[in-house]
Amino acid sequence: RTQVEQSPQSLVVHQGESCVLQCNYTVTPFNNLRWYKQDRGRAPVSLTVLTNKEEKTSRGRYSATLDKGAKHSTLHISASLLDDTATYICVVAAPCSPET
Repeated sequence: RTQVEQSPQSLVVHQGESCVLQCNYTVTPFNNLRWYKQDRGRAPVSLTVLTNKEEKTSRGRYSATLDKGAKHSTLHISASLLDDTATYICVVAAPCSPET
């Protein structure tokens, strides 16, 4: 059963253009949502952390939003560069419970 789903699966963006990546999740209860960038052959690097208290974050050309009601997040990349070519990963963390 899929609990986190990203779209689009792949995306071609011309240099200088902006793009938006989507993440939907069904994980409950919810702790936080993180967006990572993974360059080929490298470990993922954290771009943003969204929590119950922080529903919008930005770091340079990257900005992310979280809608907890809709269980949805977006990652915006503005003025894209060749260096943005990577895999982007949405990770949702849930608190541990006695059953896990």
